[in-house]
Amino acid sequence: MIYVTGDTHGDYENLMNRQLGKLKKDDTLLVTGDFGFIWDNSDKEKNNLKRLSKKKYDILFVEGAHENFEKLREYPEIDLYQAKAYKIDRNIYCLKRGEIYTIEGKSVFALGGGLPPYEDEPRENPPSIPDDDELKYAVDNIRKHHRRVDLIITHEAPASVKRMVDRRATVNDLNIFLDTVMKNTRYGRWYFGALHQDRAVSENLICVFEEVHKAE
Repeated sequence: MIYVTGDTHGDYENLMNRQLGKLKKDDTLLVTGDFGFIWDNSDKEKNNLKRLSKKKYDILFVEGAHENFEKLREYPEIDLYQAKAYKIDRNIYCLKRGEIYTIEGKSVFALGGGLPPYEDEPRENPPSIPDDDELKYAVDNIRKHHRRVDLIITHEAPASVKRMVDRRATVNDLNIFLDTVMKNTRYGRWYFGALHQDRAVSENLICVFEEVHKAE
């Protein structure tokens, strides 16, 4: 079974307080960005990753706004679920931007990256935002799948949805791009985590933070 939860921010105890005891062997947990367990290579971080690597389920995450992007790129790129990913540990993977994975028979479009929700003037070309090549790759992949996927996992929300959830939040170029994806792609469920709320915007647009959702 596929499950989805929101930003974990490298907090092992907080992650374990979520409803994860029900996950079994061969289940998959998708994290909607700001995973945070790859940050400073401290002893605490290494210990937390070791503890996570002993979980019986797989942990797959998209990048958020706050990650050590340079360090993430140092992990080996591997084939995973008919796409590419970075392997962090035995059962922990960072999903590459724009890939479409086939997990338990479901097509899963992943596009990580984002900005803090109230940042007005981001620096030019921050590593947390997909570049033009990554966005083109994402569009090409969606087209190859006939503009139809079962699940979409992102950190950011489409611009119109972001403003619906929080009118104070700043809309960035990635939000605008995701609006285009939303209008031109058929999907079953879309989960995003940047706004730190647990809220169903609609039946198939889910803002997720601390809750754990079964992706059906």
